[in-house]
Amino acid sequence: MSWQTYVDTNLLGSGAVTAAGIYDLQGNPWAYSAGFAAQVAEVAAVSACLCNEPEAMASSGATIAGVKYMFIRASKTEGGEGAEAYVKKGQTGVVFQKCKTCILVAYHDDKVSTGPCSAAVGKLADFLRENGI
Repeated sequence: MSWQTYVDTNLLGSGAVTAAGIYDLQGNPWAYSAGFAAQVAEVAAVSACLCNEPEAMASSGATIAGVKYMFIRASKTEGGEGAEAYVKKGQTGVVFQKCKTCILVAYHDDKVSTGPCSAAVGKLADFLRENGI
C-alpha cells in the first residue's frame, strides 16, 4: 500500500480527519492530502519535541500550515517507541502521532470533534508501529 493510500483511506476516509500528511522525522513529506500546507520546518519542530520530550510543546504550542495552535496534551505512547500530541485553536485542532520512522499529522475542522480524529490517527499509528514503521 502506498503512503498516499494511507492518507486517503485510513485518515481522510475515516470521515474524522479533514486534512493530513505522513512525514519522516525530519519533516519531509511522504504523502499528504490536497491543499494540506504543513511546512517541513513546522513538522520537524513538532517531531523534535515528540522524539525527545513531548511535553516540551506546552510552552510554545505548534504552528502548522502557518497557523499557531495552543498545546492541549502530549505524552509518550505505551512502550515508549511512539509519542502523541494534540494542539487546538478554537474548534479546530491537529493530532500528531510519532511512529518509529515517521510522524502522522492530522487536522480537523470545526465540524469534527477531537475524539474521532484522535482515534483515527491512533489506529493508523498503532498499525504502523506494529509493523516497525
